[in-house]
Amino acid sequence: MMNEPTDEKLKQISKMLDELERKTTLEAIALVSKSGLRVACATSTVVDADLFSASAAALINIGEKTTRELGHGNLNDVILRGENGFTIVTEVNPQMMLVASCKETHKLGYYMALLKNYTRRIAQALELPSIEEKIPQVLEKPYVEEHPTPPAPPKPLETKTPEPEVLETEPEERDEEEEALLEALRALEEE
Repeated sequence: MMNEPTDEKLKQISKMLDELERKTTLEAIALVSKSGLRVACATSTVVDADLFSASAAALINIGEKTTRELGHGNLNDVILRGENGFTIVTEVNPQMMLVASCKETHKLGYYMALLKNYTRRIAQALELPSIEEKIPQVLEKPYVEEHPTPPAPPKPLETKTPEPEVLETEPEERDEEEEALLEALRALEEE
């Protein structure tokens, strides 16, 4: 199970969410636990964070049950689309999800890809150790990986190519083409 995110990590994630909201028309962006608790959100979020978080958790719960029952594998995203906008809930890690809404329905695909990018960034931020968790590691001896010397490749066998044998046949059995070849071979042998 994952450790609780530190205040430092939560501040870093909140900055990411603020950046995402500032650069796009996404709104109500929040990092929510699957149990329905708000972990972090963009500072300009005006919706009731607790209600929004609980609603997103309910969507995930229903989505997971549905995909499991239908044999669709693990749930990745939930998209709720209305006449005047959409809400995307996408998994960050097994315990948390990213939720965002937008009123511009024609940008759904773009924002799906953008949110996937941010879920990776948030997951990485959650995995990074905080300053107090960092412990310097000191090795007594530097580790040097030893590789055995590979055996020398075998020397190629020296083989002589056999001389072509000239078949002597009776003159009446040879045709003109054979005669021309034999004359060419004799000329080469003489040189």
